[in-house]
Amino acid sequence: MSEVIAKNEFSLFYDKSILEDGVEFIGLINKQGKMETTLFENEIYLTKERKEMFSMELRLQSSMQSDFDSEFGPVSYTVTEREKSKFVSILNFPYIVLAIMKKNIDHIAVINKIKTAIQNFENINKELSGPKTAF
Repeated sequence: MSEVIAKNEFSLFYDKSILEDGVEFIGLINKQGKMETTLFENEIYLTKERKEMFSMELRLQSSMQSDFDSEFGPVSYTVTEREKSKFVSILNFPYIVLAIMKKNIDHIAVINKIKTAIQNFENINKELSGPKTAF
């Protein structure tokens, strides 16, 4: 059963099809390291405090990686494979997009699907905000 917890009426995860093919969890982590929006087939079974630590660790890792952007270029995404799951963090968005999937899933296909969703979300937001006029 999919569940969406969102702050905004229109969310990046409006299209739940992103959970197809073994993707179990997707979340947006803000600049303060807080998980703001989630979409999941299977919830992360951690205490509230452990979930906060986990998302803050991902934000810290992202921040530390950006220290080397001038030498190596910005990080697009990271992949961590654990015994039971694969974790993908997509970093080229004001938020970190965390996707947790089964180990046998093609993470490149999932990353491309998420990046397309990000692009569509940004385009819709631009259209909704309309043209800016000078006063």
